[in-house]
Amino acid sequence: MHTVAKSYFEAFAVDDPARRETAGVWRFDRLSGKSKIIGVNDSEVVNDIYTVYDENGTPDAGIETILCKIEGAFGDARRALLDRGTLVHKEIPLTKEQWTGIATFIAAQLLRTPRFFQMMRDYLTAGRLPCECDSPQRVMLTLIDRWIPRLVRMHGLLVYTETDLPLLTSDNPAVTWKKNGNGFICGVNQRDPELVISCPLAPELLYVAYQTQESLNAVHAERYDIPRAERKSEMFRSNLTLGSIPEREVKRLNHLCLLNAHEHVYANYCDKALLRLLQSRFWGHKALYEKA
Repeated sequence: MHTVAKSYFEAFAVDDPARRETAGVWRFDRLSGKSKIIGVNDSEVVNDIYTVYDENGTPDAGIETILCKIEGAFGDARRALLDRGTLVHKEIPLTKEQWTGIATFIAAQLLRTPRFFQMMRDYLTAGRLPCECDSPQRVMLTLIDRWIPRLVRMHGLLVYTETDLPLLTSDNPAVTWKKNGNGFICGVNQRDPELVISCPLAPELLYVAYQTQESLNAVHAERYDIPRAERKSEMFRSNLTLGSIPEREVKRLNHLCLLNAHEHVYANYCDKALLRLLQSRFWGHKALYEKA
């Protein structure tokens, strides 16, 4: 889909003899309630939402080249993490470049969604600022760069599940939220001290990051009017550790995935329990953020 990279789908693929040797992903549709298995290479592609235009009004596909590079770096890092021995040895087999690739991918997923594009249009319109048809796309690229240092300053966890219950994902896989008792609130502002960011990387692997004083300071101290070359350099230590979550947390995060989905939820399985969950929380209902 337009908000999910092909390499991301590969981690959620299942073998289906009906598709010969092509790996498939279960896709569940919000409005119709229908589900089907689709090949990773057969996934729908919508490129037009990323189109930007040069000064002559000619479409420029350069932005898609940038996004493809983000996808490739993430794919290499994710494959290194899917070794179950990682959790046993309490070691994170990531180079600095691979960790940066994961942070960049998640930053992009927070911003390259229909929700963000509409929010940016509303913001520019409310402020009576110029809003060209490709303004959200251009803002997206700028904010991806700004989100990366925020993410690496947060307390990051690479979390493996302690259960056979798989994690779900969606066409908006990265979520900003905070805990609310036993539940959660979606769409939390980046300046919220209780901000949490999570993104399933595979059915058994999750990235989750919690706000720290360093990351909060980084947001408040950003000076957008100062060129990057003139900003004062800062040294800091990345905080990335390993962990695990029990079944009750997997269920809660799957509910969070449903709330944040735009049109589709994806999984590497389909059973009666999942269908009941989708029917009660997803099918036939508009996305949480859509206008009535």
